[in-house]
Amino acid sequence: MSEALEAQLDILQNENAFLKKYFALRQKCEQIQQANEKVVNRIQHVKKMIKRYKRERRYLANRLDDYGDNYRDVQVPVMWEEDKLLGATEPCSSFEDVEKEISSPMSSTDRTVSEILSNINPLLKAHGIDHITPGSKAKKSKADTNAPKKPANAFLLFCTQQRSSVQEEYYKDKHEEISNHEMTKRLAQKWNGLTPEQKKVYYDMYEHEKERYDKEVKEYHERESKSQGNVTQEVQSMMGKEAQSAVDALMMDT
Repeated sequence: MSEALEAQLDILQNENAFLKKYFALRQKCEQIQQANEKVVNRIQHVKKMIKRYKRERRYLANRLDDYGDNYRDVQVPVMWEEDKLLGATEPCSSFEDVEKEISSPMSSTDRTVSEILSNINPLLKAHGIDHITPGSKAKKSKADTNAPKKPANAFLLFCTQQRSSVQEEYYKDKHEEISNHEMTKRLAQKWNGLTPEQKKVYYDMYEHEKERYDKEVKEYHERESKSQGNVTQEVQSMMGKEAQSAVDALMMDT
């Protein structure tokens, strides 16, 4: 009797191990499937970008042909010529210069970076950008809560629309609330069951949301630049008032 029970326990343990492996593999497959959907969405976006860039390239080529520009015969400079233009490569003139370079505490990479930055810093300063040093690190800017939010992709838009219907269907069948894992699984199944024409509706919605986002970003930057201009004017007016008050005080003292 005990041998039979042990045999049944061994069978149950083996089945349990196989079930765990099955569910683990199933979950992995679902994750891969969702990743593939994101890649497909990205491919669609990249294809549209390529079409737009080709159209812009043809337009620019036609305009240059109209102006008679010989851009097709222009030679592209090689990398060492570009470095020479930036002042990055300066050969040593004598053996003493080589000794100075070897004894210098600054590494060759740091020296090259310093030379390049010394050449471009005047240009940056002319555009209102702060002076950059080799050791300076870019500061992370805090996220602006007033900035427009990026639109969701096509699959997430589909999930947003179908979530309530999936919840209702599951509650009618099981008489309980649906879990997040089951919700994701059912939404992925419904998405995979759509035809390309049905999916195109959500891809078009995504493109529409993306255009809206680009428009809101442009308006947001315009508002920010306008508000910064107003602050600058207020500061200048305050400085003018302080200067005038200082002049009046000097006149009274005299």
